[in-house]
Amino acid sequence: MKICYLCCDSGIPILGRKGCSTHVRETARALQQAGHKVFVLTPNRGTDDQGNDDIEIIETPPFMRKWMGSDLRHWLYNWRVINKARTIFQQYKPDVIYERYSLYSTVGMRLAAEYGLPRILEVNSFLVQEQRTRLHFPRIAQILENRVLLNAPSVIVVSKPLKDSFIKKGVEPERIVIMPMAVDVATFTPDVEPRDIKGELGIPREHTIVGYVGTLTDWHGIDLLFDVAKILKSRQCPVHIVVIGGDTLQVQQNRVVASEQGLKDHIHFMGSVSYQLVPNYIKALDFTLISGSHTWASPTKLFEYQAIGKAAIAPRLIPVEEALTHGEEGLLFEPGNVEEIVDCITRLHQNPEEREKMGREARARVVQTRAWECNTSQIIDMFEKMLETNRHDRSDNQ
Repeated sequence: MKICYLCCDSGIPILGRKGCSTHVRETARALQQAGHKVFVLTPNRGTDDQGNDDIEIIETPPFMRKWMGSDLRHWLYNWRVINKARTIFQQYKPDVIYERYSLYSTVGMRLAAEYGLPRILEVNSFLVQEQRTRLHFPRIAQILENRVLLNAPSVIVVSKPLKDSFIKKGVEPERIVIMPMAVDVATFTPDVEPRDIKGELGIPREHTIVGYVGTLTDWHGIDLLFDVAKILKSRQCPVHIVVIGGDTLQVQQNRVVASEQGLKDHIHFMGSVSYQLVPNYIKALDFTLISGSHTWASPTKLFEYQAIGKAAIAPRLIPVEEALTHGEEGLLFEPGNVEEIVDCITRLHQNPEEREKMGREARARVVQTRAWECNTSQIIDMFEKMLETNRHDRSDNQ
């Protein structure tokens, strides 16, 4: 099967370090490893060191003029990428389109109609809501988003809250499949060599480190970590919070805050690391933490923690509870509750055998349910059914 993977979001560098980048890149790789030909159409190839020998990425640059505004840039990009895609489709002759939903993008909808191809629309977030402050015409963006959703033959979402919301918009339940994020369980494995984080940061060997790996955006609850560190410091608890990720400016700003609050020896911001090194850093942590998330998000980092065999502390949200049972693979806290986060950290710090057991349970669960192969087998089954339906329809019309 020849698959056109369409991602028109310029904020997703395919060869980048963001969770969304990992999602696109690893889905494409997994589909190829299953024996299918995949090419990715994108406005942002990325420049990171993720390796792309096995992925064909075709870049169509976005409009960059700031005077146009975010809305107009997104809208005009439809025509630019459609014209490019027509030439590409003549060469590659794809059988299906797999599209990651992007703001204002009607490309997948139009190409599928023009070439008579099955299309799956993957939706990972309420994008209009998430980016409302950047949009000049959020109502128009919402109308267009609803139109794209209602037009899609099949919709993949990462969580039940997204599915429930789209059903309310009028999308038939049978057209929606819940497919959370996944992880490469061969790369993220307990067998990797740990980084010497304690040596790099000057943390005493006998102390405990709890770590967060990810971006430093507001909705990840990074501000809560300072409050947690204050309490741990006041209790003289030998636990250090290590934060891995974030761009250079964000890291520097957070280091300044930590220093101003007298917490630089208790909360450490290490900055972004290569995707290939992420497993080594996670391995070095005693246990892991997700301080915040959207109510609808399926956090990639949770599955990466679990695949390495680390117990996780995470907010009690539906997508998280679908992947982590309190007391089995980790511990849950009420979102935003700093005291509960501290209690969870203290419990795992004081009970190394319990956290080791949780880590083993987490690894077993994620291998069985959230390896990339689990997702791609579902995607291929969906496409094969759609192709079979198309064949029957053509046969009936002859």
